[in-house]
Amino acid sequence: MFLRLLYPLLFYLAPRILPRAIKFARLVWRLTFDKRVSIFLRALVPLAIIYIISPYDLLKDRLPVLGRFDDLIVLGLALLALTKFAPSDIVDEHMGRVPPSDRPEDKDPDKVVDGKSRLIDDE
Repeated sequence: MFLRLLYPLLFYLAPRILPRAIKFARLVWRLTFDKRVSIFLRALVPLAIIYIISPYDLLKDRLPVLGRFDDLIVLGLALLALTKFAPSDIVDEHMGRVPPSDRPEDKDPDKVVDGKSRLIDDE
């Protein structure tokens, strides 16, 4: 019964979620190997993956809900910390976003007058 409802839901949501998930995975991959990001932030995701693979858990599986999902919680916190604490200009660069320009030529090019100048020293 559950699978009968799951498959149409997956086919309905996959085109919306899958491109964002791929873009986010590519961002995490690039931030993990970018030397401009702090080594502590870059180490979070590999350490979380090692934690998932290891047989030791912080919370035992006997706990009702948290014991089963502690691996996913650790991985989610590592991904969140990497993307939020990395420098925003580096994240924007890897996401392909162009920062807004403060130059007047870019805001309204019709109001900019081209000209030349030269400095005359009076002394």
